[in-house]
Amino acid sequence: MSRVESVFFNGLYKQFESPITKFNCGYKCAPYNQKGVPFCCDTHHAVPTAYQSEWGYLKSHTNLWHLWNNSDFKHTNNLINLTPEGHVLIECLGHDKCQREYRSITCRSFPFFPYIDHNKSFIGLAYYWQYEDRCWILSNLQLITQQYLQEFIGAYQILFDKFPEETENFRQYSIIMRRTFGRKKRAITIIHRNGNLYKISPRSGRLRRLVYTDLQKFGPYKIAEKLPFLNEDLVLT
Repeated sequence: MSRVESVFFNGLYKQFESPITKFNCGYKCAPYNQKGVPFCCDTHHAVPTAYQSEWGYLKSHTNLWHLWNNSDFKHTNNLINLTPEGHVLIECLGHDKCQREYRSITCRSFPFFPYIDHNKSFIGLAYYWQYEDRCWILSNLQLITQQYLQEFIGAYQILFDKFPEETENFRQYSIIMRRTFGRKKRAITIIHRNGNLYKISPRSGRLRRLVYTDLQKFGPYKIAEKLPFLNEDLVLT
């Protein structure tokens, strides 16, 4: 691990350390997971990746992470095939042993990714739609802090400068999202760099301004919204 790489990731992590919300949203989704673990911390649902050089940084600074290799997991081969070049699949010791200063970039950004539009511009945050039925924050986008939004944007600008190929990786993933949503006749929800919320047409790229009350809820959170204890106090950390 070179000193240059160590300094880079140390600085990047400090640039991108704010939580998504003002409270630990893992407390909101964990009760819906049979294991009682936040879905984003359960590798049966989401396996984080790290850049090769990021993995070197983590290995030299913490015992939190190890390489992920679960031959019993039915999607193992598919995950390996989908892992971008220059990345490795990793797994932590568990959410109850988290060392927040050593969370990987994918941990910090999940469930969001930088959306690259038709004009190859990084215009804001989209989310991994496969987790709509599990990730609580995707049913509560209004609670994302502006601090998190700005740190996310700043961190990925730095990453795109450091690893130019990453812009193309996310451009391709954005194309997949547009094709998927186009087939479903769904608009894509974007949290724009300007802090506003938009729907974007997957075919034309046209933006339509939204307010958070326009958004739907998903999975069990759609049901929970109608229960009498909806306005329970949020657990602060």
